[in-house]
Amino acid sequence: MEIFSILKSTFKDFYEDLFKLVLLSTAWFVGSFILLFFVLIAFNSGWYIFLLVPVLFLGPIFLTSLYGADQIMKEGRVAFKSLFSYLKNNFWRAFLAFLFSLVLYIIFIIDLRFFLIKGQENIWLLAFAFLFAYLLIYFSICQIYFWGLLIIQPDRSLKKIIKTAFILSLDNIIYSLILFLAIFLLTIILTVIGIGIPAGFIGLIGILMIKGTEEIIAKY
Repeated sequence: MEIFSILKSTFKDFYEDLFKLVLLSTAWFVGSFILLFFVLIAFNSGWYIFLLVPVLFLGPIFLTSLYGADQIMKEGRVAFKSLFSYLKNNFWRAFLAFLFSLVLYIIFIIDLRFFLIKGQENIWLLAFAFLFAYLLIYFSICQIYFWGLLIIQPDRSLKKIIKTAFILSLDNIIYSLILFLAIFLLTIILTVIGIGIPAGFIGLIGILMIKGTEEIIAKY
């Protein structure tokens, strides 16, 4: 199957540029961890204005890290100057992409929780909980293509990329579901390892997202 070929290629690329990808992934993790620390400060202090810091920077840092992984995979290296330039030029694009993802995730999760609680009293409302659970999974599948397309098609508008991500996930449902499950299971494995997320998330999950998107978009 295509997905196994992509997985094999991903692990091969990760192994060949292990040090660079681990360094990049660790830098992403440290930066993201510091930003998420502001969330803790905001809720503990009541100064919710601090939430603007992670909302503003998490997307740009993640997209820049994906760009770095893509460059290492294709060119064998990436310069710090190139990363900084990419971050600067794509900051607001990445921020809007993250904001779009964050808002929809919040909506789906809140609705899912609401209907799960209400569903204990009314079986019909429980059906809505399953609906929002499905929407949450489907949106997560779209996110793979969404962030992958942001790297692959840097000149396309966010609106077109969002539309394409939804079309790809619907038009290739089996492939998309298997790709999602592979990323989900790999993320769990990296989490269980402990240092897996800091050391390997961008290098493995990031490259898998990009390669998985490239594979399917090549058919169109």
